[in-house]
Amino acid sequence: MENNHSAILYGVPRVAYGQDGCTPFPMCILSCARYLGIPVDYARAMAESGAAFRLVWDTSCWNGGNVDAILSFDSPDQIFLCGMRAMERDLKILKRTPDPKQEAEHFPNCPQVKQRMPGSGKSPSVQKEDFMAFIRNEIAQGNPVIALGIIGPPEACVIAGYRENGNLLLGWNVFQEYPEYRASVTFDKNGYFITGDWWENPETIALIATGTKPLLPFSLKEVLANATEALKGRMCGTYAKGTLAYDAWKNALLYDRDFPRDAVFPVLVERMMCHGDAMDCLSDGRMNAAKYLRQMAEKYPLQAPGLKKAAAEFEQITKILWEEMIPVLGGWERGEKQIRQLARPENRRLFAAQIERMKTHDERALSCLHQLAEAE
Repeated sequence: MENNHSAILYGVPRVAYGQDGCTPFPMCILSCARYLGIPVDYARAMAESGAAFRLVWDTSCWNGGNVDAILSFDSPDQIFLCGMRAMERDLKILKRTPDPKQEAEHFPNCPQVKQRMPGSGKSPSVQKEDFMAFIRNEIAQGNPVIALGIIGPPEACVIAGYRENGNLLLGWNVFQEYPEYRASVTFDKNGYFITGDWWENPETIALIATGTKPLLPFSLKEVLANATEALKGRMCGTYAKGTLAYDAWKNALLYDRDFPRDAVFPVLVERMMCHGDAMDCLSDGRMNAAKYLRQMAEKYPLQAPGLKKAAAEFEQITKILWEEMIPVLGGWERGEKQIRQLARPENRRLFAAQIERMKTHDERALSCLHQLAEAE
């Protein structure tokens, strides 16, 4: 505690894209859990939140928000309920837009987003002071806060402190060093971002407490049921989800009109970002899903054969990505080289075949997990 108007929790682990992960919400769970001394690793945060099993593709456009973890399930609250349960904590959330009409503006292509998140309350509006009071209360108890937004898109970040009663916020955000956001960001001596423009950012939409009452951990049956829910193929508005997303992704690549020879470069950049995000989603997700299932196989020997079988199917997906798709693109980067390679019709047809094979592996894994969940 610095004084009555500021408080900072030093030592909250950094949240940043890299080898440790590329899905912000589970990364924030891991950071907060480590700070609070809760034994949660990244594979558990990914798998038990459901994020490890997601794949989403908007069939109406090339949507840069396809990989947002909030789309993992068809109810927007479920990823947060499951994520906090991975920390063995209850969910306490304050939303900026409890009004479903306002809420839908952030996720216009998913009708189920109109459902309220638990704890959002019935107030017609939430003010900046409500957010500030929420943050002050949690920090005073020694608990970092997970927020959606603050800097950049409505992805999860960690608030580790505040100054000026909360007008200035400090913490970790995966976008804090991106050039397009640096105008509103300075940095504390330990690397925390400092920003005073967080409320003016319309993508700042929710706060999640990490110091809530303890809950029992998920049972294996509950984890498997959530995994199958995220994996199953279905439509949610214009979003193709789970195994059905592979078809939408493949069809988008095969639609040659979206890759005209005279396409301006920014259009091709958009295509590459969506394609690359899908690859990242699968690489990060299925790798950690496999890791988690193998951990569970050691803990539950009777279910071990099925768990290992599903893990092996997920590992085949990462193998296709790393050994077949990435070499054609020339790396995981999103540079001009990768953009030009994606634009080539012959490469997109090759990728479509690879996507179809990855879908088959996911379907086999889904079958294994469904059988295990039913047998539990």
